[in-house]
Amino acid sequence: MDKIYIKPDEENIFYLDCTRIDQTNDVTARRKESLEDQIKRISRTVPIKEIALADDVVFSGSVLRKIIGLFKNQGVEVVKILSCISTQQGYDFFNKTLQDGLETCYLLGEDVIDQICERDFYFGIAGSGILVKTKEGLMKAPYFLPFGNPNERASIPKDKVTSFSKGCIERSILLWDAIDSLKEEKTKMRDLPERIVGTKENEEVVKVLKKEGKKLWKKFK
Repeated sequence: MDKIYIKPDEENIFYLDCTRIDQTNDVTARRKESLEDQIKRISRTVPIKEIALADDVVFSGSVLRKIIGLFKNQGVEVVKILSCISTQQGYDFFNKTLQDGLETCYLLGEDVIDQICERDFYFGIAGSGILVKTKEGLMKAPYFLPFGNPNERASIPKDKVTSFSKGCIERSILLWDAIDSLKEEKTKMRDLPERIVGTKENEEVVKVLKKEGKKLWKKFK
């Protein structure tokens, strides 16, 4: 379920492109082929009708449960889950409900508040942030203000949300300034791999960040 950790060969290892839409239980594909069509294609191709799913992190397991159900509708049984990290909740659930359970590299302790990925706190990076539903369609929201709420998405304390977001914007400006310098041209929002909520396609990335940074700085002061 993530090409960062596995190399699909489309014979024994398949890539399933999907993600959850923020504040819903809906799971959708990030690319043109729908989740349902991907699962139908994989189900027709797999040499046997028992498979394992691999994912980076398992929390509640809601996305995995949806995928397991869709595979079952196609006559394919998910018998095992492999993960880099899992919560105790997810670990217990899948070890009770799957034939071969859940195997993880690291089991989070009960006192762990959250698990975060650095890429979610950089603006415009492929695969970062959370998918949100807007009037214009599905877009991405980084895990910082004004695009997304880092308290809800990454358990950042409420009294630190503004200063934390300001720091994320400053780091993103450094990144995109460097990219623009190397490219010798200004990167526009339309050049990014994914559309970001609350932005316009013809805006320059650095200008967007500086504009939002100024607003946060006034609020922070």
